Amino acid sequence: MTETFGIYQGKITPLSEIKVSPLSRAYTFSDSIYEVIPFYKGKGFCFNEHISRFYECANRMGIKVDFNLVENEILALCEYVKKEDQSYVYYQISRGIDEIRSHLVKNKMVPERFGYATKIIPSTKPLVSMIVDDIRWKRCSIKSTSLLGNVMSMNLALDEGCDEIIFSHEDKITEGGASNVFFSKDGEIFTPSLKENILPGVTRDFFINALRSENILVKEQDCCVSQLDQASTIWFTSSTKGVQPVEKIVNASYVRDNNDEAFKTSRLIFNQSIKDYLSKT
Repeated sequence: MTETFGIYQGKITPLSEIKVSPLSRAYTFSDSIYEVIPFYKGKGFCFNEHISRFYECANRMGIKVDFNLVENEILALCEYVKKEDQSYVYYQISRGIDEIRSHLVKNKMVPERFGYATKIIPSTKPLVSMIVDDIRWKRCSIKSTSLLGNVMSMNLALDEGCDEIIFSHEDKITEGGASNVFFSKDGEIFTPSLKENILPGVTRDFFINALRSENILVKEQDCCVSQLDQASTIWFTSSTKGVQPVEKIVNASYVRDNNDEAFKTSRLIFNQSIKDYLSKT
């Protein structure tokens, strides 16, 4: 098995050798943000867009860190997986390490940087999902490591044989547990519009723009849970999933249309757009 390498405060070692303080604010408060950046044979996919979102999240959290350093460390990790067809770098920044646990940050801290690189084993297998109440905090547009609501909901769904979940709030779809949600109906494509409780997915944006370049409109709007029952195809997008369809929702009457041209065409455009993007990188 190939060894996984990580980085902590600028030092690259095997991931298993990294030691983190128990007083890290990432550990005690989830006072941290993260990014997952995909690479194809060492070429970053939407690298600048991921870094821009990371930078914006750091600003909104009030974490001041040298992003030139962050970029260089992510690219250094990528060197360990550059021969893989698909891989990703996970990178996390916390506010720092307390002398003793405290909600209040009274002293200037050195941001804590951690990341690792590993390969992706892509899957085109359709997913089983479940609709669940969105119990998360109201600022999911910040890519925080505080993912307790996601973890609790996704593991409850796992007990029902599910691979992913679809969050809903007041009968409106928000997003997946680790992805954005799209669906097609009567040849049209829909996705929930971005709000504070929805992460602005980089792959989501790439997908929408790829379709727009082929004159296919994605309707970004409030989407009711009931619309999923009439959908021809529901699918998730993310940096590690790409575009992955939903075969079944265990608590809804959705039936996937395997001949849905809207989905088939969209996925073909997405896959070709990635190839075109990487050929220019």
